[in-house]
Amino acid sequence: MSRNRFLRDKNPKSLIWVFLLIFAIFYPMLTSIYTILPPLIGIVGVFVIYNMEKNKLYTFLGIFYLLNLDFNAGLPLLLSLIIVVLVYILIYPSAKLIINCKKCLALFLIIFIDILYYSSLFMYDFIFSLNRIVADSTLIFYIIIDFMIGILL
Repeated sequence: MSRNRFLRDKNPKSLIWVFLLIFAIFYPMLTSIYTILPPLIGIVGVFVIYNMEKNKLYTFLGIFYLLNLDFNAGLPLLLSLIIVVLVYILIYPSAKLIINCKKCLALFLIIFIDILYYSSLFMYDFIFSLNRIVADSTLIFYIIIDFMIGILL
């Protein structure tokens, strides 16, 4: 009975929530299978930062995506979440005061989160003598795709 009510209401917010939930569950799995798909860490990081005070449900979905991505890709657990929280606490308040353009602020945060995340992965590999991440053109491709999606949003 409640299923019929959900289909009758066609509330756009509930449809967006369902789409984001499906995206948070399945896209990290696809990125671990198909390496050409970018992990979108910068985009989701900015999504979490912007929704931290506004919408707790969207923040939870972003955090779930980051944890799911770390788990599925075999990356250090909580590293992406730690990077996003550090950027939110240390960088975002001052960057928000300096950069007045919302699009410019989002692009700055995307690039900063990506560079900080990949450099911390390199440090993690160096400290523990692992070879989880390889510095090649795919990392630049991931950053460029994050940047281009940020321009479109």
